Amino acid sequence: MTKKNVHKENLILVQELVDIVNKDNLLELEYEASDLKVKVLKNMKTPIPIPQETNFDILDTKENKDASESIEKVEQFTNQHSGAVNSPMVGTAYSSPEPGKDPFVKLNSQVSKGDTLLIIEAMKVMNTIVAPKSGKIVFIGFEDSQPVEFDQLLVVIE
Repeated sequence: MTKKNVHKENLILVQELVDIVNKDNLLELEYEASDLKVKVLKNMKTPIPIPQETNFDILDTKENKDASESIEKVEQFTNQHSGAVNSPMVGTAYSSPEPGKDPFVKLNSQVSKGDTLLIIEAMKVMNTIVAPKSGKIVFIGFEDSQPVEFDQLLVVIE
């Protein structure tokens, strides 16, 4: 096979991989053959929101107070928090041992050091993430079956 034909076949393969990433809404895809390695990453740039002035009234109800308190709480948690449990890898996070089962932890539940918090699937391997300390779950930063990134804040234990 000529060098030109190999190059053309590689370009066709890359385009097919890009199409798969777009069609299946993947964040990334890796392909490796004997002398070819391709990694396709989805461009995650998002448009910068334009501030708009909005006028609305908030009724002083218990629900609104609870909602605003939880929003403030969410904003205070970062992956640098003393009780933060961050993702040690890129993968897919699962909140329960199998579909339809109760989650390992819920918001405001108590955990002991060593309790399972979630499972991260990476490269077809299920990795158990355990509580590094005992305490109360005050923040859960992922949804079941959601892709997670390295060092992403998953759970906060206080």
